[in-house]
Amino acid sequence: MNREHQLRIFQAQVLNVKELDTAWRHLKRSIHADLVSDQQSSARIHTKTLALVYCAWSEAVLSKLVHTPHGFDLSEIEQIKSAQHSSIVNAWKKCIELAAAKVGKQTGSYVPNIRKRLEKLVRTYIEDPSLVRNKVAHGQWRVALNRENTEINATISQQIEALNVVQLDIWREAFLGLSEIVEAMIESPDRTFHRDYPKILARIEEHLEKTSGYSLDDKVAQLKLKASRQEFQRKHA
Repeated sequence: MNREHQLRIFQAQVLNVKELDTAWRHLKRSIHADLVSDQQSSARIHTKTLALVYCAWSEAVLSKLVHTPHGFDLSEIEQIKSAQHSSIVNAWKKCIELAAAKVGKQTGSYVPNIRKRLEKLVRTYIEDPSLVRNKVAHGQWRVALNRENTEINATISQQIEALNVVQLDIWREAFLGLSEIVEAMIESPDRTFHRDYPKILARIEEHLEKTSGYSLDDKVAQLKLKASRQEFQRKHA
């Protein structure tokens, strides 16, 4: 691959991410309508479909990041792709390792602390959900099987059953924030990154803290209240 190929892939993934963003918004509207009208079966199906969109979106966002112009060197891109052969988690770890090296001129614990916080985001919001994500992507929408497909995995099955739009929103927000931080690291490691990193990280952590205790029941109550207000305004307009 050369720089011309890299640019073409980046441009293609920009379009793919936009299309997947549109699909995400469309499905969320459907899920919200299902939840307001207590259509549990439809909400469950739309949620699993949203999980599939999340899988596709996360792959496209990572590829877009890796092929960002003026970011990773061609040899670094190959290293990340090689790591991705085993898992998207390993690809992210390699991204962070290589991106952190670009701001390695900083002394003391600055860069190690950045790596530690980013790797924690990967572990919590990419690695931990990866099993559930993979099972859904491979058609195990209600009952998960073990790696060899010889037994039922009861633990993952329960996690799939509990999957909901609130959880998927949290995963997506963390994934997007992590991508923004790494992008700043590789595009402007000596200037823009140091300006933007604290703000991006603070936004992510604030959002994740705010939503950590937010449940699907809370979401449903909020949606029904909003729908009730809109209906009231319509009748009294």
